[in-house]
Amino acid sequence: MVEEPKAAGKPAAKTAAKPAVQTARKDPKGLGSGRRRRGAVLSVLAGCGIAVVAGAVVAAGSVTPQISAAATVKPPVAALPAGQSVTNCPGPALLLDGSTGGTDPQFSAASSSSSSAVTAMVLSSAWGILPHSILAPLPGGTPLATLASAPDAGSASTGSTPSTVASPSTGAAGDQRKAVVLGNQAVSDASVLRADPVDAQRAAVGAVMSYSAADGDLAGLAVAGCQQPSNDLWLAGASTTVGRTAVLNISNSSQTAATVNLDLYGDDGPLQAPGAKGLLVPPGTNRAVVLAGLASGQSGLSVHLKSTGGPVAATVQQSVLRGLTAGGVDVIAPANVPAARQVITGVAVQDPALAASLAAQSGYADAAAALQVTVPGTADALVQVKVYGSGGQQPLPNGGVFTVKAGAVSELALTGLPAGTYTLDVGSDISFTATARVVSGLKTGDAVDFGYSAAGAKLGDGQLITVPQGPVSALSFGVPAGRAKVSLTPVTAAGKLLAVKTVDVAGGTTVTVDPAQLAGEAVAGFILSATGDAVYGAQVLGSKDKAAVSVLGVPRGVSGPQDLKVVLGY
Repeated sequence: MVEEPKAAGKPAAKTAAKPAVQTARKDPKGLGSGRRRRGAVLSVLAGCGIAVVAGAVVAAGSVTPQISAAATVKPPVAALPAGQSVTNCPGPALLLDGSTGGTDPQFSAASSSSSSAVTAMVLSSAWGILPHSILAPLPGGTPLATLASAPDAGSASTGSTPSTVASPSTGAAGDQRKAVVLGNQAVSDASVLRADPVDAQRAAVGAVMSYSAADGDLAGLAVAGCQQPSNDLWLAGASTTVGRTAVLNISNSSQTAATVNLDLYGDDGPLQAPGAKGLLVPPGTNRAVVLAGLASGQSGLSVHLKSTGGPVAATVQQSVLRGLTAGGVDVIAPANVPAARQVITGVAVQDPALAASLAAQSGYADAAAALQVTVPGTADALVQVKVYGSGGQQPLPNGGVFTVKAGAVSELALTGLPAGTYTLDVGSDISFTATARVVSGLKTGDAVDFGYSAAGAKLGDGQLITVPQGPVSALSFGVPAGRAKVSLTPVTAAGKLLAVKTVDVAGGTTVTVDPAQLAGEAVAGFILSATGDAVYGAQVLGSKDKAAVSVLGVPRGVSGPQDLKVVLGY
């Protein structure tokens, strides 16, 4: 249901400690040696002027064998300056050269009709001041686009937030915020969006890369959200069987080299691959790794990426070629870290009769909606899946219960569900991560496309949803239990913030809304805020007249100011 909303104290004094002078005396029985040693130690400490801070006890008064009362001082707290907002956008899908061996790829042109573009959005401060922000190619060089120039030196406000601005997503009257939108900037490689802080706050940014092609081996739609770099990422849903190509792309936009180690999980358990360790990604570069060179013949393959040094962004370009027919392409985004419960929404399922006919074709067994679960631990996991659609919970064969071997990847088919968009609530007694595969096809004999929806975190406050131009978009919100409200402030292509719209989501259901219908006009994105019980969101993208599907998660919001406790000592 969519509804309109109702309108530091004084520092402690230093006490100079005078060096103690002691006169040596004879002690034939050695009875005074302990006192002399203790006095000597205290004398040395006093003479050096050592101050012990936090857990911090500062000695006061004269130095004697019996220490007097001490004052406890709390560690000082230093406010860290707001940093630059950085989000890494993957490059367009590229066709792997068939002559390439090993893990380092060579690419050739994907298609004569392919197009790749980045759509980006940057939010101003509460006073309407836009941060300096640019989109640049990852290897560096001339920026592809400048979204906003640096503000004048005197334009940043130092006062408190205006009373008319209640929160990042109120859209209240008098709100001075605005946005700058970059629409369909053509790209040919990985790129990075950077925005400087403004008014001592990190800038809120969002961006997506969209690829589409009507012909060639990489025909289909692949849309990926641009990522904040991290040192720990999980990617699930890849496949390296015959006709399936998975290329891991690792981007390092920092100024520090990153050393990357990969842990691989396949159909039967963990996979040992010497070439998966110690991968060097220099600053400002993108490294591509052909996963079949590390783990071939895996129908389900998950990657746990850990980097030391610089943080990185990572995606998997997954494509399928069924004989001479293009079988789809997508960009697999990172999923939630392993936990005993995962929630996935935006799982778009086609009419069951059409889905069955597509999967029944020779070589099309994986052209069907399915859930992939990865258990990285040392014990098997008993997994239960609950499926919630617009009308409530839908049944699955065997009650949605299945077992996943320790260290392995296993799949549960989502066949037989009525056409619609669903939320999967997945639980187990063992930690796991998960992603769902969705498929789009018009009829048997024609090319199909596929996409992946990864397990995500519950929605919070101040998150940005960027709506790419071109594909048909739908927003999906799911609540496993309870009830939640999602407030959405539409942002137009001109950067204007419209009145807030509210989506009410009942527990055990999934609500899907059209962005343009919700806002009353075409929009470039939304500022999102969620209240009530845990709610999860995704954006499902497709086409009205061809096989095309891709699913985007909702990126994390901007973190607030951070404080650091300072402890002094040796």
